[in-house]
Amino acid sequence: MNSHEKPNRRKPTVVKVGNAVVKIYSGKSRGYDLFTVVHYAGGQRKRETFAKVADAKNRAGEVARAMLNGRLSVLELTNADREGYVKALELLQPLGVPLHSAIEEYVAARSHLHGESLLSAVKTHAARQRNVVEKSVGEVVDELLAAKERDGLSLRYIQSLRGHLKNGFARAFHTNIGSVTTTLIEKWLARLSVGPRARNNIRMSIVTLFEYARRHGYLPKEQRTEAEHVGRAKIHGGKIGILRPQELAKLLKKADWEAQLYLSLGGFAGLRSAELIRLEWEDFNFERGHIIVAPEKSKTATRRLVPILPNLMQWLAPYRSRTGRVFKSEHAADRTIAFAKKHVKWPQNCLRHSFASYRLAQTHDAARTALELGNSPTVLFRDYRELADEHDAKAWFAITPKPVKNVVQIAA
Repeated sequence: MNSHEKPNRRKPTVVKVGNAVVKIYSGKSRGYDLFTVVHYAGGQRKRETFAKVADAKNRAGEVARAMLNGRLSVLELTNADREGYVKALELLQPLGVPLHSAIEEYVAARSHLHGESLLSAVKTHAARQRNVVEKSVGEVVDELLAAKERDGLSLRYIQSLRGHLKNGFARAFHTNIGSVTTTLIEKWLARLSVGPRARNNIRMSIVTLFEYARRHGYLPKEQRTEAEHVGRAKIHGGKIGILRPQELAKLLKKADWEAQLYLSLGGFAGLRSAELIRLEWEDFNFERGHIIVAPEKSKTATRRLVPILPNLMQWLAPYRSRTGRVFKSEHAADRTIAFAKKHVKWPQNCLRHSFASYRLAQTHDAARTALELGNSPTVLFRDYRELADEHDAKAWFAITPKPVKNVVQIAA
C-alpha cells in the first residue's frame, strides 16, 4: 500500500425507519466478524456488539423504531431484561394476550388474594367448576320458562319472565351463564331506560334465572350467584295515587261484566292483579263471608282470608253459584285497565292502593288491614295513613250495584 494512501475503512450499514437512523459498523475481533450497533440515548453514545449481521440489523431496527416513537428509554433494558421480555412474549403468544394486559390482570387478581398464590386460587376455582355443566344464558332461559309453564304458573308471570330474560337479558349476553359477573349485570341494568321499581323487577327475574342455574348444576352449588350480589335500586317513595269514590262508581256503571267484576274485587277486597287472575269461585266462602287466598296464588306465598265486605257481597251476588276460574282469560286485567283509562285518570296499582287507604281510614287498625292485604303494618301505616278520611271511606264502601227495577218475585 502506498504510504500516501488512506487506510481502507468499510462504510457503516445504515438502518433507517422514518427519520430515525442507526448505524452498524463491521469489523473483526481475534479473527471473528464483529458488528457494532451505535446510537445515542440520554446524551451518551451507546454501543452493542453482535456476532451476526442479521442480529445487528434486527437490533438496529428496534432502536430506530424506539427513537421514532419517542420510547428510547425502553432500550436501557439489560440483556437479562430483554431475554425476560422475549420469553414473556413467547409464553403469551398461544393465548393471544398482550404483555401489558397479562400483567394488569395478574396484579388485579393478586390484590384480591390476601397473600395466597394466584395458581392456588385458580386450582381451587377449577375444582369447584369441575362438576359444573356449561350452558349459555339463552339455553338456561329457555329451560326456566319451560319449567315455569310445566309448574302451571300464571301466564302473566311467565310473560314477565320472558320479557325480562328472553327478550332482554339473553339477547345482551351471548355467553356461558358462568361468565356473567355482577359488574356486567349492573352495567346492563344501568343502561335500561326504566325506573327503579322496574329495574328491581328485572333484577329479581335475573336472580330467579341464576338460582335455577345453580340448582341444576350450571353454576357452582356451594356459593352465592353473581346475580344475588347485584344491588337493588333505591325507590324514593313516589306519590301513591288512589281513585275517588265517584270515579270508581262511574267506571262500575259503564263497565261490562268482566271489568265490573275485576274493579269490584280489586277495589273492595284489595287483591293484587296476579291474585285476581288466579282466583277460582271455589275460593269464595259466601256463608262465612271471606275469600281464601291460597299460598300458591299469593305473591307472598302465604295463606290469608280476605273479608267480603257488604257492598262487595252485593256485586258478587249474581255469581254465587258459579264454579271454575273467575276470569277465563289472563288478559282480563289488561282489558279492564284499558277501559278504565278511557274514562278516568288511572294511577299505577290504584285499586289496591285505594282499598288500602279507605279500609285503613274505616278501621283505624293498621295490623288488621295489613293482614287483609297480605302486607306489612309498617309499610301500610307509612304509605296509606291520611290519604283518605272516614267520610271518603264511607262513600267508597257504599258503592253498590244499581237495583234492578220491575222484577216480580214468583213463589216456587
